[in-house]
Amino acid sequence: MDEAKTSPRTALASFISWHFRSRRLEDRIRELCAKAVVTTEPTELSPVLEQLTNALHVQVDRLRKRATESSLPAERRFSRT
Repeated sequence: MDEAKTSPRTALASFISWHFRSRRLEDRIRELCAKAVVTTEPTELSPVLEQLTNALHVQVDRLRKRATESSLPAERRFSRT
């Protein structure tokens, strides 16, 4: 994405959209984790773990895509000498 052609408004809208999609997925992952902890029957646990695995894969894919789409600012390190 060429930053010179991207308006601040478009970049902000894109970030907000990504943030809320990410939050919903993170909430779903938390719900599935909680459900997996309290589920005692193996027949009930298997589908929960499958959904959790899928949600985690989606989250990892989103984070990878996000990391490759935008250039992250260089980390600033200061010398202590």
